[in-house]
Amino acid sequence: MSARTDILNTLERAGYKNREAVSLLERADKEPHTLTGLGDPEFPATLSGGHALIVEFGDEEIYGYCQCGKALDKLRPPQSLDQFAGPWERHVLTEVAR
Repeated sequence: MSARTDILNTLERAGYKNREAVSLLERADKEPHTLTGLGDPEFPATLSGGHALIVEFGDEEIYGYCQCGKALDKLRPPQSLDQFAGPWERHVLTEVAR
């Protein structure tokens, strides 16, 4: 079971009809996010609007995320930055296009 399904089930148990729960979850997906889990915790970034691929260079790792705040992946040099393209494209074409 996916996290999305768990959230929808929880909203339905709280009294939301399925259509309302799906709408609420879709709205939440489109709102600006505060970046957590990736990047430097001393320099948090709030990302709003848009869906550009963002690449952030850390001390020993490189982080990829979408401008909307969706964390994509992290890698270590000398891995190719191309590894961010697939997850970002999937996000933009499947999650955002809903």
